[in-house]
Amino acid sequence: MLRSLEVTAVLSELEKVHRDRLFWKPTIQLNLDCFVCERVGRTNTLERGAERAICWSGRDEQHFAAARIAAFDVTNQDDRLALRIVVDFWWAPFKDAKRGTDATPLSNWVRLHYGNYCPLQETSSESSIQTNVRRPTSVYCEGCKTEIGVDAEVPSIRLLV
Repeated sequence: MLRSLEVTAVLSELEKVHRDRLFWKPTIQLNLDCFVCERVGRTNTLERGAERAICWSGRDEQHFAAARIAAFDVTNQDDRLALRIVVDFWWAPFKDAKRGTDATPLSNWVRLHYGNYCPLQETSSESSIQTNVRRPTSVYCEGCKTEIGVDAEVPSIRLLV
């Protein structure tokens, strides 16, 4: 059955010089239960515009998964850079092939990538935020080592349908 998740995240207290040069990247990693390999908690890589995701079913094993980014909305207001993503994916109930755990359509982990351009050093860099880190944490420009914002809120994941 087709299910959808909404992921939201915010970087706040953005520093003026870098504010308009900070952006969300179109690639995410999301923890999903995969009915193809029948394993729970698999990391899936999704790219905006791609028709399918990649499920990392083992250390060096991967396969395509029926998931895609259906919406990717960015809001840049004042000192906040907000992101809203909707992920559509196919889900079916199963028991984990290794542990016997029941699958669930709700994810509990996401990694979101952002990039920035440093006007002072004329360099670009990228980093990421994810659900399972301590907060608040500072966001730094790799070029000039300036604190350019704060990751204060845990990205939220909500099952829509």
